[in-house]
Amino acid sequence: MIKLNGAAQREFKFAADVNTAMQYFGVLSKMIQHLPHIEIIEEYSPNQVRVRFSTLELGAYTINIIADLECDVDWDNLSILIRPLSGREPVIGEASLNETTAYGYFTSVAYLQDTGDETYIDFRLKMAANLPRPRGLRMMPGRVVNRIASSISQGRVSEIIEGFMVNAVDSFPDWLSIQNKTG
Repeated sequence: MIKLNGAAQREFKFAADVNTAMQYFGVLSKMIQHLPHIEIIEEYSPNQVRVRFSTLELGAYTINIIADLECDVDWDNLSILIRPLSGREPVIGEASLNETTAYGYFTSVAYLQDTGDETYIDFRLKMAANLPRPRGLRMMPGRVVNRIASSISQGRVSEIIEGFMVNAVDSFPDWLSIQNKTG
């Protein structure tokens, strides 16, 4: 097995009041679009989805992690929690020569703080999975594979969180324009 485990935390200011920020970030199916390496493969509802994390590593190995997620928006505590969705059939782990797929764990939480015209956001993200080893990596010692996997997973989680902040901020003016036209 290859053990992937990564976590990251970032803080940023968002150019909107806290109510607008909660509305913008509070729809999981829309926010997933801002996460690099992650795509929706099935939408059960706007706040319940199945996603796939996919990346090509070492120029030769494709890693796929499937997760079912749900989003809870807590207006009282100004937080948005994304956590595993229960009741869905997990995928069975499988590996080929240069690809591995497994069901994984993904969670994030955003704590929002009202600062007037802006919102301060503390965003935290965790991802973990136990993947079957591709046949191309079976000759490499397990501790070496896991050390490489740890470095890769931590790097990818950092990429995801950084990309999310940039993409979400960049897409906000278009979202706000649509809201103003329909609202």
